[in-house]
Amino acid sequence: MTVLKKVLKPDFSDGVDRKLLKQIRDRFLQVNADRLQKTHDGLSARQQDILRLLPLLYQVNHPLLPGYSGQDIPRGVAGYQPDKTTLHIAKGFSQTFKFRADKRHQPHIRSLFIMGSTGTLAHSETSDVDMWLCHDAGLSSQQRETLQNKARAIDAWANESGLELHTFLMDAEAFRRGESTNELDAESSGSAQHYLLLDEFYRTAILLAGCYPLWWLVPPDQESNYEALTELLLAKRFVPEKEVIDFGSAGHIPKSELVGAGLWQLYKGLDAPYKSVLKLLLAEVYAQELPQAPSLSVAFKQAVYADERSVEALDPYLLVYRRLEHYLQTSGALKRLDLVRKSFYLKVNKKLSRAPSQRRASWQRLCLAGICEEWYWPDSKFRYLDDRMNWKVDQVIQERKEVFAELSHSYRFLSQYAREHQITSTITSEDLSLLGRKLYATFQKKAGKIDRINPGIAPNLWEENLALHHASSSAIHASNHGWLLYRDLTSASDAAYHPTLKKASSLIEMLAWLYFNGMITRATRLSLVPGDTDASIYEIKALLQMMARHITLPLQPVPQQQYLRAPVPVDIVLFINVGIDPMQKLVEPGMHRLSDRTDALGYSAQRHNLVKSIDQLTLNSWNELSVHRFEKGELLLQALQAYLQLIAHKSAALQHRIGVYCFCSQRGEVIATRVKHLFEDAREAFFIDGRLSARRFVIEIEDLFYVLSCEEGSFRFKAYESEERLFAVLGQRRSRFSGIVFDRYSMIHDLFLHRVLEQNQSGKIQVFYRPEGSVIDVMVLDESGSMYRYLSPQSSENFFCQGLNNMLQRMLEKRQLSASLEDWVEASLPQVSFTRVKFGQETVRFQLVKEIPPVAVHELSATAYHDEDTLRFDVHCQGHEFSFYDYGERQLQALWHKLHNDPLSEKRPLQLVDIHFPEHNLDGGEFGQDSYGTLDYVRAYQAFENRISALED
Repeated sequence: MTVLKKVLKPDFSDGVDRKLLKQIRDRFLQVNADRLQKTHDGLSARQQDILRLLPLLYQVNHPLLPGYSGQDIPRGVAGYQPDKTTLHIAKGFSQTFKFRADKRHQPHIRSLFIMGSTGTLAHSETSDVDMWLCHDAGLSSQQRETLQNKARAIDAWANESGLELHTFLMDAEAFRRGESTNELDAESSGSAQHYLLLDEFYRTAILLAGCYPLWWLVPPDQESNYEALTELLLAKRFVPEKEVIDFGSAGHIPKSELVGAGLWQLYKGLDAPYKSVLKLLLAEVYAQELPQAPSLSVAFKQAVYADERSVEALDPYLLVYRRLEHYLQTSGALKRLDLVRKSFYLKVNKKLSRAPSQRRASWQRLCLAGICEEWYWPDSKFRYLDDRMNWKVDQVIQERKEVFAELSHSYRFLSQYAREHQITSTITSEDLSLLGRKLYATFQKKAGKIDRINPGIAPNLWEENLALHHASSSAIHASNHGWLLYRDLTSASDAAYHPTLKKASSLIEMLAWLYFNGMITRATRLSLVPGDTDASIYEIKALLQMMARHITLPLQPVPQQQYLRAPVPVDIVLFINVGIDPMQKLVEPGMHRLSDRTDALGYSAQRHNLVKSIDQLTLNSWNELSVHRFEKGELLLQALQAYLQLIAHKSAALQHRIGVYCFCSQRGEVIATRVKHLFEDAREAFFIDGRLSARRFVIEIEDLFYVLSCEEGSFRFKAYESEERLFAVLGQRRSRFSGIVFDRYSMIHDLFLHRVLEQNQSGKIQVFYRPEGSVIDVMVLDESGSMYRYLSPQSSENFFCQGLNNMLQRMLEKRQLSASLEDWVEASLPQVSFTRVKFGQETVRFQLVKEIPPVAVHELSATAYHDEDTLRFDVHCQGHEFSFYDYGERQLQALWHKLHNDPLSEKRPLQLVDIHFPEHNLDGGEFGQDSYGTLDYVRAYQAFENRISALED
């Protein structure tokens, strides 16, 4: 028998029919009651009791009932009277509890609504429940705070009792004005979604107790006149104001909200794609179809007015699906439709390929089965989706492609839509940029990056049996390099008949991929065929253990604002000599090499470098994991250079952690410690308080010296074959300060060198010396950080200090006089200091020379000139010139002879006090007119000092 539906079409232009209003209200209340019953049907008995008890807990404040927080808590739900069942449940907490209606008390709570998936196709016993507690607008801030505390207490009780409850306080008047929406959702996108939230509320909300929505009484075709009609109904008292609650109209949804909602769902969809696909696509449908087509809340209202009473037909999730289905079928996007159907099926989560868990199938299962009949899916597809818990890597990779295609389509649509409609708020300028970066971080392929293949697609990808084979062990692979991964091999020989699950260029890349994607744990049975490598199961387990120490899974979600900044390294792990034993070729079987040279970078008398490969594993602030391998050429310097470049960002040097590991059977820990110290020393040399400093870092490896420096933000290194050549380079004048730091193991026995360089200061000329018998060990650091070291033949400290100081002071005087007045006002000349260094058994003392006692000397000056490509000096003393042209190399001997044979000349030592260089250096004069640097003067001075000393001997 066909039941005729009674369609309600109120026309308020001819007056308001109170009887018709009552019919509309009663129809919605009946739909509400049916939905509430469906909600109870989907819950356990304990959960049903909690839901029934909630209105009573807010009606009274009883010390023996859950949520009691004191007498002065706002209480009372408008129009609420508990039924016998509810009072019986309350008796379970206290037999002495008696409910007494207090008609004189004005209720503080207007309504209690549950919303979201509650009572829908997608609801189950494990679903959480969101509740709106709509309080009176007149509550003070203190009253709201106490009511919030009570709500938290009730939520905690419900959670402990088996129902995950989240209660949100709501002021309907404030909400209608567009205020106080942020607190409704702890996962708010930060972009206003007022009308979309209201649209979802009207089509999903179930009234537990209190006032019903005034929105019910506004005909769906009159949504545009909402304000006028509701004012009419209330002002003329067709509807008692105490019976209704007004949140406003959801008839118009601004374009900026559609973009904002789409962006937020896209952001969440990167981690849980199937949950967000439906809402994400709904934002696109609304953007394309509104306002010509009604919103879903209006469509829901239309159906109720048309006398649709079936809870299944009015189900919010089904309404969403039907709207998306029509949109995609109309546009012919069948692949996208298949993904929507898949997402819908997984959301409802009723496994149709299996028998129902209860004797009687739930209404959700029956409804879903009826819908799926329209799709003509084969049985294999149902089995495939129902087996999602057991999806493996190949299946997840295929699903990931489909998900990425949809998310990319949505991102492009939202970007274009925002541009076309000139939506210029922060929703598009900042949020679009953030989303684009997260899309890039999640899905973009780039060199060395480990793909995250399971962004919320399957619960886990754990594998029980895995096999790692080096390519050299396989006769069927053309290359002997790289690693192959197999699953469920019966024996190693079966690899020839099984497809590879994964190919990787290095073992660390393979292990990082397995670990990062949750495919390998301690419970995984792992077999290994190392081929021509030295890899072992022990080493692999140790490598995985160190990965887990530094990169804890699951990774913490990246805060949204983190994408405003470029990614910086968070964890850097270096694995040394993976699958390589560097001692194997150095030591005969059963023998151990003994040597006092234990440095891993210059081991034994042959100075072998024991670092044969470095694998760098990096996790950055966007949760991107990358692997880079260094195994050819100057690999240690390449890795160090890459590391320093990686942390060159101003905050990265302070934020990241570094770990270095080596699991070789011999000297593994020694090698790891050596490399870790090297990287730490380099970091400390170049980064001071996180800021990049201009330094030169010296490393000794085998028979070579390397100087690593930073030029214009880029790190470069260069090798030198001898100490002589190294110190010649370190003594070159620099255009700006660039201090020198030696790696702690380089020239390890030269403590004087290391400790003096630690004292280097910019803009100063520092002379450090220590007497060593008949000579003085001297190191001069110029104002640019360069160094010159020599042995002075002098035995007198005063004589040595006076001569070098006089020469340096005269040099500075010439600089002052040659500089323009403007330059001189802007800059000051460097200060000269002399420091005596004294070594004790365990200490080094630096004694600043505050005063240099004068010593009577014959003062010499030298004037240089270019003789083709050679620099010559003419010497002057007491008004006499002894030119190189006249005397050649014997000019000092001639001077000495004259002084000693002059009866008027006093017997004093000779001392060079002044040097005059040509205007331009033979090397090109990089630094302008005064193209000779401080150390050029010192070198010339030392040469004269040696020649004078030879005369006096």
